[in-house]
Amino acid sequence: MLPLGVQPSPSRRPLDHLPNSTQTNDGRSWSSKRPDVGVFTSQLRAESHTFSKEGSENLYARLSEQTVPLPEARSVPGGQSLYLGESWLLTYVVQKVINADIVSNPSSTTTLQVPLPATVSDKPDNLGYDTRLDSEEIEILDIRGAFVLPDRPVSDKLIKTFFECVYPAFPIFDRTQFAQLYESNQLPHIVLHAIYAVSSTMCSDDVIAETGLESRNAARKTFLKRAKALHDADYETNKVTLVQAAFLLSFLWSGSTDEKDMFYWLSIAIGNAQGKGMHRTTQNSTLTLRDRRLWKRIWWSLYVRDRHCSANIGRPMRIRDDDNDVEPLDESDFEDDIVQCRSITSIYGNSNKVHVLYTIAMSRLSVIFGAITLAKFSTKKSSHGLSQKELSDQLSEWHQQLPPALKDGDGDEDGGFWPKMLELNYNQQLILLHRPENSKIIVDKNLLKSPAFTATKKISAIIDDFLALGLLRKSQLQICPSLFSALTMYVLMARSPDHMQRKLAEHKARLLLLACSEIAKTWPACSWIMMLFETIFRNLEKRSGAQLPQVGRGGGSQWEAPMQDGTAPRAPQDSHRESQHEQISLCSFQGQNAQTPQPNVFYTDMLSDIPLHDQFVNIPEFFDQDLLNGLPQDFGLAHDVFPYLMES
Repeated sequence: MLPLGVQPSPSRRPLDHLPNSTQTNDGRSWSSKRPDVGVFTSQLRAESHTFSKEGSENLYARLSEQTVPLPEARSVPGGQSLYLGESWLLTYVVQKVINADIVSNPSSTTTLQVPLPATVSDKPDNLGYDTRLDSEEIEILDIRGAFVLPDRPVSDKLIKTFFECVYPAFPIFDRTQFAQLYESNQLPHIVLHAIYAVSSTMCSDDVIAETGLESRNAARKTFLKRAKALHDADYETNKVTLVQAAFLLSFLWSGSTDEKDMFYWLSIAIGNAQGKGMHRTTQNSTLTLRDRRLWKRIWWSLYVRDRHCSANIGRPMRIRDDDNDVEPLDESDFEDDIVQCRSITSIYGNSNKVHVLYTIAMSRLSVIFGAITLAKFSTKKSSHGLSQKELSDQLSEWHQQLPPALKDGDGDEDGGFWPKMLELNYNQQLILLHRPENSKIIVDKNLLKSPAFTATKKISAIIDDFLALGLLRKSQLQICPSLFSALTMYVLMARSPDHMQRKLAEHKARLLLLACSEIAKTWPACSWIMMLFETIFRNLEKRSGAQLPQVGRGGGSQWEAPMQDGTAPRAPQDSHRESQHEQISLCSFQGQNAQTPQPNVFYTDMLSDIPLHDQFVNIPEFFDQDLLNGLPQDFGLAHDVFPYLMES
C-alpha cells in the first residue's frame, strides 16, 4: 500500500520508471529531462494489460455484492474509498435494502466511506474506445514540460520553502508519507509542480536563479502551466491528490480579471473533497487512522481558505456548515506529523506545537469569520442570524482563550511569526465586523476609537515588525487582505475634517504601502492594492486642495506617479513632530537629473515598538517605477505588470 492514497495506475507513473533517470550524489534516482514519449506510452499500454480490471461501469453492481464494512476494520486507504451520501439512491439500495439486516442491527454503525471494489478500474470499458491517455496526449504533456522537473538540489530547496512557509498554516499532507514518496520518486508530478509554483513566490532569489528560468514570474508561470496541463489532461485520477494540488493552485492566478482565479481552483478542491466525503465525519469510517487525521486537516484547510476567500473577494461561501459534520481539529490530529518526523531529512522541516496550535486556532477563528460574512452580507436576512454584539463577543472569547504560546511569541526564533499572523487575521475580522457601512459617515474622534480603527493600528504595528524583521516574504500568501483592510480604514481617516488626522492617516498608509511595494516584488497581486490606494490618496489630496511643499523638480503630489523622464517623485517634508514619534531620515531617490538629495522626514507608527530600520525605508523601494507607470481603470495591469503570468 502506498501512502497518501497513491496507487500505481496506467494513467500515472512513478518518476523512477521514466527513461533518462539519473542518479544524484546521494544515490537517489531523479530526472530533470524529458522522457522518451514512445517508450513511455508503450510502457503504459503494457501496464494497462498487467493491471487487468473490469471497467468502472461495473462499480454499482460490485458494490451491491459487498457486505457493508464494519468501522472496526479501519484499514481502507483514503485513495481507495468511495463516499456514499445519504440521499444517493445507490446508498439507499446498498445500505437500506440489500444489507438491511446488518444496518438495522443496533450494535452496528454504518460508514459513509466504503472500500472501492478491488476488481473495478477507474475508467470505463464500454464506450468503444480506450479512455486512457494515448500517445498524442502524452506527447502534448511532454511538449508542455509536464514531466520535466528541476535539478534535485533545486527541487529540494523549493520543497523546503514549502514546508517552512506554507505547510505550518495548511498541513494538507502527511509529512512522513510525503517524504517517503518524494525520496522514492513516487510523488505525483501535479503535486510537485503545484508546490514549485507556490514556493517560487516565497523562496530566495538565489533559488530562482538556480532554476535556470529568467525571473520569479517566469518560474511561477512555468510550474503553474505544467500543473494545469496535467490537471486539464486528467493525468492524475486520485481524488485526494487532486484535492491537494488544486488547493495549492488556488494561491496562484494571473490577473485581477483571470477566470481561473483563486476561487476557481478552490472550488475544484472543495468539490473533489466533498466527492470523497471529506466533509463528513470519519468517526465511524473504515479509513486508516492516518488517513482520518489527514482528511480532517485537509478539510479544515479548505474551510479556512473558503471563509477567507469568500469575505476577501466577495464571493459566496462554497462550504455550508449545514452540510458538514467534521469534528473540530485537536492536537491528536497532528500526532503523526510530530512524532514520526524525527528521522526524515531537514528539507521537510519539523512540526512544533506553535504550528499545531496556530492551525487549530485559525480553524476556529474561520468559523466566526463565516458567521460574520453571513450576518452582514447574506442575501436573505435570517431572524436566527447573530447580532454584531454576539459576533464581537465570540471574537473576544476566541482571543481570550488563545493558549499562552500564541500570545507571547516575541521571543521565539522567528520573532513570533505565527502568533502575529493569527493576530493579523483576528484584527482583519474586527475591521470587517465593525467598519462603518454608511458612506456619508462623519469621521470624528469617537469613530477613531472604535474597534475597527483600534484593529487597524494593531495591524500597522505588526506590519512594522514584519518589515523590520524581514518576515514579509514568508507572510505574503495571507497578509494582503490585512493590508487591504487597514488601508481602507486609513482612507476613511484621511477624509476627516481634522488636518492632523488626515496627516496621520497619510503617514500610516505610507508605511503599509511600503509593505505592499516590498511584497509586490515577489507577489504581483499585492501591486493591485498598492496602485489602488496610491490613486485614492492622490485623488483625495487633489480634492482637499492641500498645498504641499515644493520638492524635486517643480514639486507635486506625494502620491504622484514617476515623471516622464523616469525620475521618481520625492516625498514631501513635514516639519511637524510629536514627542511620541520616532524621526527617521529618508534618502531621496537620485534620478537622472536630480540634485543632491536632501533628507525628508517621516514618522513611524505611534504604537510600534520597533522603529522601521533605515534599510527598508528608501524612495526607490517605495516608488517602484514599474508599478507606478500608468493605472488602468480596472487596476488589473495584466499586460504591464504580469508579462510572464498571462499565458496559461
